Amino acid sequence: MALEHAVREGERLHPPLILLVRKALGDIEYHGFRIRRGTLAMVSPLLSHRLPSVFKDPERYDPDRFAPPREEHKQGTHALIGFGGGRHRCLGMHFAYMQVKALWSVLLSRYDLDLISPPPAPDYGSWVTGPRPPCRVRYRRRPVPLGANV
Repeated sequence: MALEHAVREGERLHPPLILLVRKALGDIEYHGFRIRRGTLAMVSPLLSHRLPSVFKDPERYDPDRFAPPREEHKQGTHALIGFGGGRHRCLGMHFAYMQVKALWSVLLSRYDLDLISPPPAPDYGSWVTGPRPPCRVRYRRRPVPLGANV
């Protein structure tokens, strides 16, 4: 579960999308604000994932916030929304989680990794975020013990 928590914390700090957009299907009132039918409403996972009312010490990398007994992401139905939420949550979310966990499990078990450039700033120049170049990592394969199955 530690890898699952690390992936969730990565999603929280660096959500794949910086804005989620929805169209109001009817007139609603939300926290005293009236939203008329047809209005586009937007939410930013980048900002909502850093609310101190939801996540304690939100700027700090802390995968344990997703582990019992804390489980800070369960404080609200939409606390972690990097892939959207509700009926319109990204259909590829579980596949993306599987890919990321498979990649990291191989990298972390077989290689030593060192960041050789300063930590990159996020690039918010498109809908999907990533690191602003350069992001240089040195990787060295660990010696395989004799007789080990690789």
